Amino acid sequence: MRSSKALESAGYEPASRTLRVRFRHGGVYDYAGVPPEVYDGLLADPHPWTHWGARIKSYPCSRCSED
Repeated sequence: MRSSKALESAGYEPASRTLRVRFRHGGVYDYAGVPPEVYDGLLADPHPWTHWGARIKSYPCSRCSED
């Protein structure tokens, strides 16, 4: 993923279509049912959360415990 002011990292599980996002402020969230092209776009974008955040937030979300 390109450098982002909002995101620390992102990962994707294709089998479940789950996107896990770790924010720089410390929150970690799983977004369910995310198509692979959304994850690919997030990784390729120079401003990932600015351009993809609204679309990603439209998917069901749960906060993860931070290990």
